[in-house]
This record gives sequence, structure tokens and C-alpha cells, in this order.
Amino acid sequence: MRISEFTIPTKVEFGVDSLARLGHFISSIGDRVFIIVDNLVADSDILQNVEGILKSKNIEPIVYDGVLPGADSSVIDEVALIARKSRANVIIGIGSSRVCNIAKIVSFLCKNEGDLMDYILGREGNGDRVAYVEIPVVFREIYSLTGSAFLTDASDQTNKVISPDGMGTDILLIDPAIMSSIPVDTAAYIALDILTLSIEGYISLKVNPLVEPVLLRGIEIVYYNLQNYIKNPLDVTTRENLCIAGLFIAIANIITGFGIAFSLSMGMNGKSRISKSIASSILLPYIIDYNLNVAAPRFAKIARVMGKDIEGLEETEAAEKAIEAIKEFKESLGVKLYKNFKELNLAKDDLAEAAEVAVRFEDINSIPRRASFENLMEILEKAYQ
Repeated sequence: MRISEFTIPTKVEFGVDSLARLGHFISSIGDRVFIIVDNLVADSDILQNVEGILKSKNIEPIVYDGVLPGADSSVIDEVALIARKSRANVIIGIGSSRVCNIAKIVSFLCKNEGDLMDYILGREGNGDRVAYVEIPVVFREIYSLTGSAFLTDASDQTNKVISPDGMGTDILLIDPAIMSSIPVDTAAYIALDILTLSIEGYISLKVNPLVEPVLLRGIEIVYYNLQNYIKNPLDVTTRENLCIAGLFIAIANIITGFGIAFSLSMGMNGKSRISKSIASSILLPYIIDYNLNVAAPRFAKIARVMGKDIEGLEETEAAEKAIEAIKEFKESLGVKLYKNFKELNLAKDDLAEAAEVAVRFEDINSIPRRASFENLMEILEKAYQ
């Protein structure tokens, strides 16, 4: 077995009503709190609850609620300037993946000189940051336990990942109780993204026995819980299960990296602003097909986890059952899902731009079958029809 080395310095607080413990954690790390949220969270009870918890500890937070759903890097320097001037010693990010990554970068910039562009261009960090607390309002945030963050570069509208020394999350607080307002179709796409990330992690060249069962369990959780969630989104136990699958991904992908679906969905999310989860959902069966011959034993296990009887089948035939299981699973959800990229009114030129971005992601090299620009275009064109 190859040697694996990884570190998870983040304190994880997980469970229903764990938000109530926020004041205890904050008071131990700082007293000048700067909260970053998007406009949707700003209008919800979540922000009011957080403010109330902090005020009970005699902390009067500053709130920045101007992050729009498609915010790019131009807003990050603006928010960082305000946070620096406020002398914040704790940054809290509350919201979706984009908001949490913006808040994470701001916490880093508060203790490092220069502008964001310096770090996009490769400047090294000084190893420090303002304490950062992340409170996601969806089932998963893939960079939450890493020293990386993604952003959309305003100069060329492409998604990029930066990992300067000092970037990180001090406390990750996952409370399924605050996730009751996720629209059902959005929740379905996020859960399918967890499924995709789990599958690509499981077939990764970097996978090892430490995370193999975690990834298979993540696949199983999504398969056996998503339909229940769609029928009853107020069932907090089902939400908690899906959050567990999301946390498994955050942990496992520290080791495995990501793959084609992740890289292409990041490419599409830049200029085209297509949801990463929607793109990932569309791509999943084509990613399996692309890697089928080089990872057949693993896909056969995935097919079994997803309820397929593969007894007595040839290895490749058993692996093909995974594609069948994915298609049947998506159709069984009772939610109208996009089936191809053409339905999203994408032009074929948009596909080439996504592939150009994706091929530059380091994670593209963690898959068992290497992918060139031409390979990525072939996958995208199949998913376009």
C-alpha cells in the first residue's frame, strides 16, 4: 500500500442544532466578528439566529450581505478592505459554496499583504489568517477542510483554485436544522453532485483503503436518502444523512482529489455561470462510460451498492450496470432534471471554453484514464445532445 499523508486541522462541529454552540466557540477565538453572507441568507432566519447567539456573548458583529449568487473576484478585495478596516479577528462565512469560499479568502487576506490578484498570480502567503468559521447552508462544501478555495477571476471570468500558505478553516459547523429552506430541485442537484464526487473519488488513482469505505458509504447514503428527502424535505434526519455524505466527500477528497466532472463543472460555472451541481449531474453517466474499461471492478461495486444484481455477470457487464443504476435513480426521483447541456441553451462554443479551463485543473490527473482537451470535448459533446 502506498504511503498516504494528510492533515485535517479544522474543528468540525456536526449535528442538529449545533449552531447553538457557535457563541461558545467564537468567544474563545475572538471578539470582533465580521459575517459574510449572500442576499438570500441575509433575508433568512439563519442570520438573525447567528446575530442573536453572538449578541448573547456581548459580541456585536459587522455583516456584509452584498455577495450576489454569481459574485466574482472583484468583490473579494472590496470585502477584505472592509474587514481589514474593522480590525476583525473572526470571519464567519454563512451560505452556499461561493459565499463560503469568498469568506475563506477574506480571512486569509486580512492577515496577508497585497490584493487577491497577487495570490492568483502565485504569491505565497505568510502562513497566517484571521480565524475563519464556516457555516454552510447546503449539504456539502468540498473545500471546507482544505487549504484551498475557489473563485471566479474577474479578469477572464474563469474559475480558479488558490492554495496560499495560511488559507484554511478553523471551525466547520454543519447544522442540518438550518437547511430546511433549500428548494427541492436545488437539493436534488447538490445530492447528485455528492454522488458524482463520491464515484470519481472511489475510482481515483489516489484512493486508498482509508477512504474507500467512506466513499462507498457516501454513495449508499445518497441512493437511499435522496428520494425520501424529495418526498419530505422537512425530515431533519434525512437532511442529516445527506450532510454526512457531504462531509464524507470533504474528508475523502483531501486524499483522492477530484476528477473530470468536477473540473468540467468548474469550467462551465465560470463564464457560462451554469451551476456546478447541475453540470455534474448531467456529466455523471458519461464520466462512468469514459472510465468504464479501466475501472470496471470499482464500477461493479458501485452498481451493487445501488441495488443492482450483478451475480454471475462478466466484470464489464457488471460495471455497465452502474450507468443503468444512475439513470434509473435520477428518473425515480420525481424531480424534473436537465438531461443534457442543450437544454441549458449553451452554445457549442461554450463547451470548448469549459474544456480549456478543465484541462488546466490538477485534479484532472487523478482519474484512471487520462483526459486530453480532445477527450473532454468528446465527453461534453455526448452530454450536449
